[in-house]
Amino acid sequence: MSEVCGSDGVELTATHGVTLQRFVLNSMLTNGFVVRDNDTGALAIVDPGDRIDDLARAAEEWGGDVRWILVTHCHPDHCAGVGQIVARVGGEVVGPPAGPYRVDRPVSGGEALDFGARSILVSATPGHTADSVSYQIDEHIFVGDFLFRLCSGRTDGEDASTTELFDTVREVFDDLPDDTILWCGHGPPSTVGEEKAANPFWRVALSETHPAPVGEVRYRGKPVPVLAWAEDYDGGRKALLHLPDGSNVIVPGSQVAG
Repeated sequence: MSEVCGSDGVELTATHGVTLQRFVLNSMLTNGFVVRDNDTGALAIVDPGDRIDDLARAAEEWGGDVRWILVTHCHPDHCAGVGQIVARVGGEVVGPPAGPYRVDRPVSGGEALDFGARSILVSATPGHTADSVSYQIDEHIFVGDFLFRLCSGRTDGEDASTTELFDTVREVFDDLPDDTILWCGHGPPSTVGEEKAANPFWRVALSETHPAPVGEVRYRGKPVPVLAWAEDYDGGRKALLHLPDGSNVIVPGSQVAG
């Protein structure tokens, strides 16, 4: 894999089968992608939350054969520009069915999309949201906010679930090759091998025993044990908390005290 990083928030990555550009879309470091099948020139755009002109220009410079607009989950920083990008470059919109945009191909996991000489495989990857999906093209998987490198998306949202996130780690990612590339919804990419070796939350998910607390904080006015801390993509931290009702939750460090 070769990478070229630019000063304008764009990173070019080339592998044997596909070439992709990663765009940092906003101050939240949300990622959007333009992906090209090297054999046919077919294109897909992933999570067009902003910088629509830049995404469209990149697609046009690569020949403009946009087949798919892929949405990993329905939060605005990942999908706010869907209508605009379709108007600029075309393509069928693929994503969870409940989003604030027109979906041509609703997906929930298990689907396969034709992509030039390759296929795009869709997996259900709930955790950060209940209907989050990931898209795999060869060794590349676009995971949205299911994962931030050596960390995770938060699971304290209305339809989020740490239990589902941990189940997904075990059922979807654990058996993948270590060199599988995971393109996160924010921040830099990772690999399955890196996450299994060093992600504190994945270690808990893959452990056969309940972990001992590493500390205690106050959360929503009550003392709760911390099962793990992880460094976040934005320079902060996230905590995995064990709540009094027996459930676990992943929250930003700003949500806890002590």
